[in-house]
Amino acid sequence: MKKIFLLIAVAAVSLTSCSDYLADNTNVNSPLEEALPPRLILPGAQSQAFRTQAINMNRLGSVMTNAWGGNIYQFTNPLQVEYSYNFDNNTYAAVWDGLYRSVNNFQKIIETPLENQGNFVAISKIMKAHYMQYIVDLYGDSPYFEAFKGQANLTPAYTDDAIIYKELVKELEEARALIQNPSSTAEGVATDVVFNGDMSKWLKLANTIELRILLRQSKLTDAATVTYVNSKYADLQALNNFVDADVLINPGYSSANDAKQSPFFSSFVRDAAGATTNTTYTLFTSSKHFADVLNGETGGPTAGVIDPRRSRLWLLVGGKVVGTDQGQKPVPGQNNTTNPTSRFGLGLTNYVGANTAARTAAGSSKAGALMLLSESKFLQAEAVQRGFLTTGIAQTLFNEGVQASFTYLGATIGTYAVQIEAVPGFGWTASTNKIQAILTQKWIALSGIHGVENYINYTRTGFPVIPGSINGFNLQPTRPKRLIYPLSEYNANSGNVPVLTSAQVTTQGPFWYVP
Repeated sequence: MKKIFLLIAVAAVSLTSCSDYLADNTNVNSPLEEALPPRLILPGAQSQAFRTQAINMNRLGSVMTNAWGGNIYQFTNPLQVEYSYNFDNNTYAAVWDGLYRSVNNFQKIIETPLENQGNFVAISKIMKAHYMQYIVDLYGDSPYFEAFKGQANLTPAYTDDAIIYKELVKELEEARALIQNPSSTAEGVATDVVFNGDMSKWLKLANTIELRILLRQSKLTDAATVTYVNSKYADLQALNNFVDADVLINPGYSSANDAKQSPFFSSFVRDAAGATTNTTYTLFTSSKHFADVLNGETGGPTAGVIDPRRSRLWLLVGGKVVGTDQGQKPVPGQNNTTNPTSRFGLGLTNYVGANTAARTAAGSSKAGALMLLSESKFLQAEAVQRGFLTTGIAQTLFNEGVQASFTYLGATIGTYAVQIEAVPGFGWTASTNKIQAILTQKWIALSGIHGVENYINYTRTGFPVIPGSINGFNLQPTRPKRLIYPLSEYNANSGNVPVLTSAQVTTQGPFWYVP
């Protein structure tokens, strides 16, 4: 694993850039840049892309779906932008900048002039599809065909988001072809920090990403789209080969220094020395709504049903999860001592108890989750329930998704599986709308891990059912359906970037959004 971090450092020439995907600090005529092979670029590209997913995208989704709240006992009016729904061109700009920088490196591999690199190209196409889907989901129209050109094109035109989606499916199909028809001289992928070069697992991930792309379009009814997605569902049906284990990434995370830590732990828990000096270490707690769901609070949506995952998602205070309402205001005289709230739990952090070097090392080394098995199962359950796939039983896949969540978090399901069945919106039997049950359990499973998926599913379907901000914090009437292009784009590519207001993004989503 130390070797992987060395490779990432060597590849840093390909990973550094200015503020966005347009800038490339490397000299295009540099012998080092020209000679850098895919095996050196790949681990850094994978690791840097995942940082954006684990930190910025995870925070966005977990806050905007009312799973995380701000610690009002240590901060005055925390998370005001999120609670207000009043997004601007600075809101989560790191998502755009981070993803485009990373995809640029995958594109370098795709375009490599070196021979026998088919495995690296296939992996990079899959990673490109994975992350560019989120660019579309969060921004809509975006640079695609003219992107990733470096100095050759500093002002790329924007491509229609529906067209980008189809191009991403093509990338996945091309990746599958490379994997299924490998060259006998193809170089092995020992520097792959996700599957360690196991291309059969990359094939499963490609299929599952395509399933996710198709399901985003579930509410579109025009004949051309229906014909297109049905043909692609038929292809996936024939393959019937989806992610069947948690997809984890670990290039050798450790507590050797801050840069080598697992990104979630370094951003939200402690630094490599075990300190909590970063404000984000104490900023977040559970939302009261999420706490009520996990605790089975009287009057809440799961009254009487305690979710055993609660002690793995959050540290319990007085035997239960304690959170804050989104928009709740601090009361003078109350603080962390008088009103302690829950912090991230062992299932997310690999860390619990008083700070020690060993515990910091355990948390720092925790592998990240690129895609959980539970996500794969819930995707399949939704596809079967909607009639898009016919292999498998929706209820069985749903139950497997719930169990996979418990397994990943290290919780024992016990009687929860039986008790939750009687709860509308959470259990299969009691839910008139099975899609609601699927996406609500998915919300619990992915909150704090891959939170952005929950936010996008909420935009697409309205599930899970979650309360809004209280105390008049929301300056806009509804949650935004997308993000606004970052200031870096308006400065560098003003002739192409669409102009959007804070109000517009509460009513306008990507092409697949249907009110």
